[in-house]
Amino acid sequence: MQPNNPKLAGFDWRRFGHELSLKHRSDGRGLRAIGAETGVTASDLSRAMGGQPVAVNKVIAMSRWLGLDIMDFYLQPLLEPMKTGCCSGPNVKHREAAE
Repeated sequence: MQPNNPKLAGFDWRRFGHELSLKHRSDGRGLRAIGAETGVTASDLSRAMGGQPVAVNKVIAMSRWLGLDIMDFYLQPLLEPMKTGCCSGPNVKHREAAE
């Protein structure tokens, strides 16, 4: 989930949850067993699989269990200004000034 402000860094919780769900299904064990192995609670695993944020230490533990780097889910901030074709206040004023 990209933060509300695209100029801020984010974490792809939806993709992280999807990867956890895939691994959980292929593993065949319950959440409690996986939680005991990874060092997180079953409820934390469930929340993360649903795409909800959990603490960074738990994300690191789950990423290690997935065999993926935590940076695989990092969303870089948008550093370049966005260009849009929509008419906004400044665009409309600019057009009126040009006519």
